[in-house]
Amino acid sequence: MTRLSHTSMYGPQILAALSGGSEDAALIRSAHRLAERDQLPWGAVHVDKGDNDADRRLALEQGASRVALLGGDMHWIQGQNRQAELLHFAEEKRVATLLVGHPRPYGWRFWRRSLNERLLRGGGSFDLVMIAETRKRPRFTPHRTWARPQLRELLIAGSSSLLALAAAGLLQTWLELANLSLVFLAAVLASAALAGTRAAMLSVLLGFLFFNFFFTQPRFTLVILETEQLLTVSFFLLVAAVVGQLAGTGRRRLYALRHSREQSQRLLAYSRSLAAATDRDQVCTISLSTIERWLHTPVAFLEVEPDASQPRIQQAIPQGTVLDASALSDASWSWQHQRPSGVGTGQVDEIAPNWRMLPLISRGRSIGLVAIKLGERHTPLDPEHEALLESFTSQMAMALERTRLVSELESTKISEENERLRSALLSSVSHDLRTPLASIIGSASSLRDLESQLSTQDKKELLAGVLSESERLDRYIQNLLDMTRLGHGTLRIERDWVSLDDLVSAAVQRLGPERDSIELQRDWAMNLPLLHVHPALIEQALLNVLDNAARFSPPGGLVWIQGRLDADCQQLEIRVVDQGPGIPPDRREVVFDMFQTGSDGDRSRYGSGLGLAICKGMVAAHGGSVNARLGPHGVGTMITLYLPLPDMQHPQCRESQHAD
Repeated sequence: MTRLSHTSMYGPQILAALSGGSEDAALIRSAHRLAERDQLPWGAVHVDKGDNDADRRLALEQGASRVALLGGDMHWIQGQNRQAELLHFAEEKRVATLLVGHPRPYGWRFWRRSLNERLLRGGGSFDLVMIAETRKRPRFTPHRTWARPQLRELLIAGSSSLLALAAAGLLQTWLELANLSLVFLAAVLASAALAGTRAAMLSVLLGFLFFNFFFTQPRFTLVILETEQLLTVSFFLLVAAVVGQLAGTGRRRLYALRHSREQSQRLLAYSRSLAAATDRDQVCTISLSTIERWLHTPVAFLEVEPDASQPRIQQAIPQGTVLDASALSDASWSWQHQRPSGVGTGQVDEIAPNWRMLPLISRGRSIGLVAIKLGERHTPLDPEHEALLESFTSQMAMALERTRLVSELESTKISEENERLRSALLSSVSHDLRTPLASIIGSASSLRDLESQLSTQDKKELLAGVLSESERLDRYIQNLLDMTRLGHGTLRIERDWVSLDDLVSAAVQRLGPERDSIELQRDWAMNLPLLHVHPALIEQALLNVLDNAARFSPPGGLVWIQGRLDADCQQLEIRVVDQGPGIPPDRREVVFDMFQTGSDGDRSRYGSGLGLAICKGMVAAHGGSVNARLGPHGVGTMITLYLPLPDMQHPQCRESQHAD
């Protein structure tokens, strides 16, 4: 057997063909080991021909869960020819190795080729590996289990055959004997469609007896004398049996597909709900409520807390559900052994006969327990319900693990962000605070050591420098304090009525020496409405914007302060326009983040990168917003503060509406 090189990664490179038999576990283990050894993606596939019974479907669901836990992908294919579907899927996905189970001995069915032989005859550009079970497989012995016919099947088969007899009796004068057999064939089809294969076979038998007894010569006997009539009756019996079998099989497959679709839709809705869950409590609530609505029995989620010795109920539906001491002991056993226990499991049933404990396993450890009070149900769970319940719990375990990983990732990101902010803050303190302190120390030491040598003018200049740098240092410290208050949510908004003119005048007065290096120009109407804000906070926000504009404007540059109402008269816009170098488009949103002091833009020369961040936080605390845009005529920067106005209509708005 020649191994081909497969470099494409369209799908699993190692594929296990599952059948729902006892060899599936060995196939999954072998595929996982090969994938781990060669570091290749792997998965499993099952060709569903629609004839799987409940036990086989349960085994397939368990196999799919095992594949998912081991990191593989499960694929389901609908088709009637398993060999052809496997070959087509393997070629389509560029599978390198296909694993199949050891063929079962077929006893007297010597003419049937095994799947391995058919795959070899069909060819394919992949390695075909046959996996045998470690335990000895019992010899195949064909047998059938006959279930007692139900009353509904007997009634449908009998009534359809009697109706066919009546119809044939009415039509016998117009139809030939061969055509009359079609009436009884219709009864067989009706029985198969309404009640299944057994009813169809019973209808075939009744139709054969009625047809032979009432319509063949001699009548009212089961004897057939004419060869032509014997052939007609024989062909009717053969065709009716084949058609009944096909119709019954089609009905069974239709019901199986319908049931499978319902189960798939239920699982899909459940998966979508879990995908939208963001934390552990939501996952538990969704899972428990889904299981409770489905089984109509109390259900609870348990886990072992760090300071506890046995599992405790964290959530339960309905609320107030409690577990007695024996049930808690059962839960401890399941937690320690990572195996189900209780009703229907064969493990410690005598301890807690009403509850079943299902451990949630992830990465080889228990992350919780689902307790279901199955002892109150009148009927035990069938294999299909068992498979669905296992799917629910396995998806719950994966969702809980996902939320845990997301929580840990979020904590890690927060820690990294705190560390980054801490480093930036230390850098800001060590650089931005050291500069004014050095100037203050230098000026003060000069005044102390050289007082007799300095002129009056020199002393005034040194004192002015000390005052200027002290004000600058005060602004830096105030910014740090304000950002701390904003970050911890302790900033209190004590509103008062204030005019725009008063806010601008106070901010300009606090601007410091930078005010002398620029030309300020104010532009707003005198009848603008009053603002209902915290005056000190908005003054500080406006001061930070003005300080930013002054520091990056050229000497003697013009800084405009404009105020106007928006189109809806809902906000007051305060615009500060400078003639600086401007902010690149990709940084106009970033400049309002903390410690953003890049090499370009308005905040690149001095400062700790807190001024505009504090401005944004203070304005947002009042329900407003702030943005940065290119200045008029493509020069400088325009930073606009949007402050909401009280719920009243301003005269300017009324005049504008009256003019319209």
